[in-house]
Amino acid sequence: MPDRVIEAKPGVAFNVGGVRVMASECRHTDPDAVGFRFETRDVGDIGYTSDTEFFEGVGKAYDGVRLLVLCVMRPSGEPWKGHMTTDDAVRIVEEASPEVVVATHFGMKMIFRGPYREARLIEGKTGVRTIAAVDGMRLVMSDEIHVEKGGRKKKEQHGLEEFVGR
Repeated sequence: MPDRVIEAKPGVAFNVGGVRVMASECRHTDPDAVGFRFETRDVGDIGYTSDTEFFEGVGKAYDGVRLLVLCVMRPSGEPWKGHMTTDDAVRIVEEASPEVVVATHFGMKMIFRGPYREARLIEGKTGVRTIAAVDGMRLVMSDEIHVEKGGRKKKEQHGLEEFVGR
């Protein structure tokens, strides 16, 4: 039997296994992009912005979440339509007031600038613990939010020349 598809548009809410899922507005080149707020009874609320640019009120959908996962593609001072910068992330964190922020979805400019450095910038300006995501990282939520190194084996890096001519 195929999985049931639920179209998630801003303002739509549904329950999955005891978790209330609410879709939130995103503004991206993909008009179907949405963020999510997951309301749990056991550990509190979790927000995920998805890929979006900043717009007034975007942080309201995540007000009071314990954990906010932000798709921060670009570093401070490097805007690109449809995407969030570190500066935008600061504004959202100030509006939402989460307990912990995880920045993810890094573009090459962010990688070259240094996600850890940009996470420190967000934390320094907001006072909210901010973590730059890494591959295999796991977050464990209970009374506190802990970061655990993933159990996955680190993948070997390959140069682009390996893929040329395939």
